[in-house]
Amino acid sequence: MNERAERAPPLPDFCQPQAVLLVVLLGLLLALLLTLAGTGFSTFWLRLGIHAVFIEGVALFACLLLCTARSVLSTLPDAVAYLAIFVVIQLIVVAASLLGIALSPTMIVISDESPGLLVLRNVLIASIASLVFLRFLILHRQWQRQVQAEASARLAALQARIRPHFLFNALNTIASLIGTRPQQAEEAVLDLSDLLRSGLTESSEHRLERELELVRGYLRIEALRLGERLTVDWRIADDAPLQARLPALLIQPLVENAVVHGISRLPDGGRLTVIVDAPRRRHWRVIIENPVASERPVRADQGHRMALENVRKRLALAFGDEGRCRVDADEARFRIELNGPVVD
Repeated sequence: MNERAERAPPLPDFCQPQAVLLVVLLGLLLALLLTLAGTGFSTFWLRLGIHAVFIEGVALFACLLLCTARSVLSTLPDAVAYLAIFVVIQLIVVAASLLGIALSPTMIVISDESPGLLVLRNVLIASIASLVFLRFLILHRQWQRQVQAEASARLAALQARIRPHFLFNALNTIASLIGTRPQQAEEAVLDLSDLLRSGLTESSEHRLERELELVRGYLRIEALRLGERLTVDWRIADDAPLQARLPALLIQPLVENAVVHGISRLPDGGRLTVIVDAPRRRHWRVIIENPVASERPVRADQGHRMALENVRKRLALAFGDEGRCRVDADEARFRIELNGPVVD
């Protein structure tokens, strides 16, 4: 199992709009059930309104706390995290009940109970609802671990298929440099060993900064072979999230394809552009753009298609719907854009 599975938080991400919407809908359902369970329909809409306002207020405030404290809860053992959630929800219910009684005497009139019994009833209902909610979190946690275990196995299988196609060219280049330029040959050996070590390591992910180091090492090797035919334009934004985690060797194969299937096939070579930035908060983006031969069809060959499909699968396994790979191509340029969330 990779590091992501070991570090997986015990909670869904209540900072996401989808999770908050689900909580709101469940709160409305609970308000409707409590209203229907009451006696008499003369005050149905009033009771429904009071229940809805109370439950949604508690639910939304709980979502806010869970969103804020998610990083802290993820460091606690599961049982402690669940207990903390249960206690916090009860405290929110007590505070909301007392505030509601103070601000809206109608709540007491409708419930026909003393303030103490009203608070007790709300706490008991919240306890039952909280236990159901915690049961959902436990099941979600078990499902999450199972999915991550399967994803780790699939990521390892995909990563095992990554073998730099330039290996023999690199070795031949190094061999030709040993007699004339031994210093460059030594540097090329170090870059090649670093790249191959990353492909064989047990870890299936690393930092974006580390991935870019591997890309630079690969391009230094190819520069020895292509010379002035290869020009690299690096555009790394100041706010680029270089500490974001992503699957290992995700970008390097795409840069390799840009060189092998694009620039190296042009008699005069060309310019490879690598853009790294943050299009929105807590997201990273990498754009790889290279020229292609105008007489060459704008259609990736089998090796290129395999690399693109590999990247798409690994992005989906690592980031779900938030991981995207988009390709734009015409007769002169080939452009790949990768997007993903920042995972600490």
